[in-house]
Amino acid sequence: MRTLTAGILFTFAFTAGCAPAHYVTTGTPDYDPRISARVRIKSGNDQQAASFRVGACYSNAWESDPQRVNVDDGFMARYKYSSRSVVIGMPPSPRPWMRVEGLRFKDMIREYVIPAGQPITLALSTAGDAGGKYGGYSWSCKPHEMTFTPIAGQDYDAYLLLQDEGRRAPNCSIEVRHIDASGLDEPVETQYASRCPSSGTETAPKRGP
Repeated sequence: MRTLTAGILFTFAFTAGCAPAHYVTTGTPDYDPRISARVRIKSGNDQQAASFRVGACYSNAWESDPQRVNVDDGFMARYKYSSRSVVIGMPPSPRPWMRVEGLRFKDMIREYVIPAGQPITLALSTAGDAGGKYGGYSWSCKPHEMTFTPIAGQDYDAYLLLQDEGRRAPNCSIEVRHIDASGLDEPVETQYASRCPSSGTETAPKRGP
């Protein structure tokens, strides 16, 4: 099975001061549109977190779960001034901020091949700071884990939709959209995921990174 190509495809050099470096790598996982789908997930090496697993349940981040795929470069990457996106040939996102050239700060996108016809559980969260030195505050938002069932041959965007409702309590939700190369961008039905009783034994997805 082909996995990730060896080298870095290219690096975006941001010119606004000491902006973080952003690396883009091309992955070549096996993809059979008759039995698989693809998903692009937005995350980041700042205060964002994202993960997914095959199955209709979720495990907590601190638990060991070989079926969970974390969409980042690991915990220590939060302390690096860089991020790394991985692309596998999906059509461009209808959202400019989910395209490589539209990413900001330490944001990233990762594209994966996933099995079709099986629930995929998504877990996403984010945090940030607002205000100045005096009167500022920190906030975070972590919606309930959600599942969707991909259809063979289809491509999906998955991301955290953040709505600022109130000074200290932003509201956020996990969004999944079916996309294609012609600009299609339609909502996908999601459902609340249940808690896994223990580390799962489902078949792990083919990974992009």
